[in-house]
Amino acid sequence: MSDSVLDRIRQNRKRAVVPERSDSLVASLPSSEAVTPDDTTPKENTGATLEELKQELAKLPKTRRHSAIVLEEEIDTNLTRFCKDQGITVEVFLEAAWMLAAADEAVMSQIMAEAKRRYKQRKQAGKLRRLITMLEKQT
Repeated sequence: MSDSVLDRIRQNRKRAVVPERSDSLVASLPSSEAVTPDDTTPKENTGATLEELKQELAKLPKTRRHSAIVLEEEIDTNLTRFCKDQGITVEVFLEAAWMLAAADEAVMSQIMAEAKRRYKQRKQAGKLRRLITMLEKQT
């Protein structure tokens, strides 16, 4: 019964008919939207083909989605505000910070000391949450 009702609803809906485009979106890119691989200055690229755009993209570093990052509330607020004010994302900031830290052994050792201290705190907090949950279930 529900299939027939659904079929009737689909048949009765009125969809707007959109005329087919005669121009190509790729060929009509405004020159202000095309950028060079190494900066954000406009580049004349109005006649770029799909293959040319793919080649240009291949020159840029590949990215990969990473799992959600869990931060202390205050750090998350301050970091998000800072990055927004600077016009960048937290992920791009993290990439840049990693690049600079990886290039300087002294900075990396300071970061690792702080990271290990914070990791111990997170583990302790997790143990406490688990214990609280277990005790709440017993009552």
